[in-house]
Amino acid sequence: MPNGKIFMTRGVLRDLKTGSTYDIPQELRTQPVGTLVTYTLASPRAVGSITPGLTGMIIANNAVDDEAGLLVPLKTALRGAYPDRTRVRFYGTADEVSGVDALQLVIGAQSRRVDLMDPAESAPSPLSSLGVSIEQDAQDKTDFDDDQLYYHVGAGSAWTTRIHTCTVLAMWSRTAKISYLSHADSSTSSQTIAQHMGEFFTAATSKKADLTATGELSIVLFTAKDTLTSKNSSLESILHALDLLSAAHTRAVYERARCHIAGPSDAIVVSTDAPPKVLLAYQDHLKYLLNRYAIYGEQNIRGFLIGVLQDAMVNAEFEPDAYEAAKKAKTQNDRDLYLLLAALVGYDEKKALERWDW
Repeated sequence: MPNGKIFMTRGVLRDLKTGSTYDIPQELRTQPVGTLVTYTLASPRAVGSITPGLTGMIIANNAVDDEAGLLVPLKTALRGAYPDRTRVRFYGTADEVSGVDALQLVIGAQSRRVDLMDPAESAPSPLSSLGVSIEQDAQDKTDFDDDQLYYHVGAGSAWTTRIHTCTVLAMWSRTAKISYLSHADSSTSSQTIAQHMGEFFTAATSKKADLTATGELSIVLFTAKDTLTSKNSSLESILHALDLLSAAHTRAVYERARCHIAGPSDAIVVSTDAPPKVLLAYQDHLKYLLNRYAIYGEQNIRGFLIGVLQDAMVNAEFEPDAYEAAKKAKTQNDRDLYLLLAALVGYDEKKALERWDW
């Protein structure tokens, strides 16, 4: 889409490259004069849609180049927040960039994806044994734990679950041995998120944590897959909070943030002594181990799978996944695991050989 700005009045848009002006219909006159926007045309003279912000690139850490001839200085608080030549979507006027969104452009990329499933254990029941319960900052708190909080910052353990359309932000400092956990929806205040993120970073640095050191910070956004591409989503509540942090803290988040695609029954856990992790409910945990072993045949996964299978109750519903894992066990000449997989679905050795072969 072409770039423009609201020009002279809220009813006129001017193209930044050609200088042409267009009428803005009454229902689209929501942006202040001077606002930078992208737009489409409904007719040769009238605007059809307006989206605040332009795409561009950070230049010399103090300005944004829209790559079409416009160079806009960053407001002072944003200078140094992103590495030079970072691609961004930026907001403001031709005089000053007031907001920057860089993380959303890359957070869904494969290079930012991580798998934080803990193969060693499944989620306990009840989850309250994992520590403090964290839920979104909303008025309706029915059916939540009595000790539920909106945010966790500090030592100790905390957890959250039920990720449908929400986004969970988890952070951990290796040196300071503190963590952060929040659970946001699209209406959660970015100011509130930024306030608590700032508390985490301040506490970490007060304990001599070097935020630029490799391995010092673990920062993960846990979100549903479709949230990454949704407009006005819970993810944006967190991304907009980055404009409210100090430049050093914003840069720390941008450079280290990773993304884990979570399910609604997954439990996200932060603690004092380890990076954030995900615990699956028993059924999901066993299925995860079966599939992971079937695909990769990893020996450490085999060890975890053996431990679960030794105490597992018979459940024929696992037959398709157990069969795939049994095929892998066969290729590795692992008869002990093969027989445990057979027992999981109620097969003795004879029946397993009839159904699955060896």
